[in-house]
Amino acid sequence: MKQLGELEDLAIQAKTKSMKKLFFILLGAWLISSCTNVKKVQIIQDALSSIDSSSLKKVPEIDSLAIVKEIVDHFNTEKITFTTMNAKIKVDYESEKNADTYIANMSIQKDSAIYITVRGAMGVIGLKAFIKRDSVTLFYPLTKKIDKRPLQSLVDIVRIPFSFATIQDLVVGNPIYMDNAKLLSFKKTEERLQASLLGSLFKTLVILDAEHTKVLQLKLDDVDIHEHRTCNISYNNHVKVGNMTFPLNREISIEGRSTLIIHMEFKEFGFNEPLKYTFAIPRPGKRR
Repeated sequence: MKQLGELEDLAIQAKTKSMKKLFFILLGAWLISSCTNVKKVQIIQDALSSIDSSSLKKVPEIDSLAIVKEIVDHFNTEKITFTTMNAKIKVDYESEKNADTYIANMSIQKDSAIYITVRGAMGVIGLKAFIKRDSVTLFYPLTKKIDKRPLQSLVDIVRIPFSFATIQDLVVGNPIYMDNAKLLSFKKTEERLQASLLGSLFKTLVILDAEHTKVLQLKLDDVDIHEHRTCNISYNNHVKVGNMTFPLNREISIEGRSTLIIHMEFKEFGFNEPLKYTFAIPRPGKRR
């Protein structure tokens, strides 16, 4: 019996470690996958016949600046506005070492708090994350372990500068990291528009639908060549949220020192309704 108990403890520790790692991976993936949500670039014209990105038509510097300003101004006036958000997300991930499926329930109080509950097999809660403007607290119900740290520590882990507002914007679908983006090139067909943007962190290849209202695919490459990270993201099953669109399905493939594939499916989501997935972190030493 003693040996059986030890094996169960080891299994719980391994599951807890896996969920903790997944939380940080998903946070980084969300940051990358939300780097742009380009909606309208209707002033871009003159289609090219070749689909090869190496032959994209070069845009004069003055036109490039004007187009980027138009994009940023458009986003600033048509962001998804809200006071609260609730979402239920199915997350499938596959790495070189393992694969698993989780359900993440999330509630957001704008500019204040983000609650995330992660459930594994059989609906067992393996992790709760409580994010505030300056800190993040992780609670592992199976082991009763509590890990509280400054929000800056997550920045150090994923190596991407962000704030609470950045996390909030990327979850609800608002654009981030677009302020200083520069249009390098573009091409247009009857079915889609493809544009290459250069920002301070990433070089982004974005593919939009013919109406320029939906992001269909992104390719993100680190500006820092020493990072050797590439991320391919596809967006599907868009729904309208006011004047914006929200992709219910996202397929993310990250390649760097290792390969990771993540599929996110929003089973439920809603804005401006009572928070559904809040919780209290127990005090250290207090059993719940």
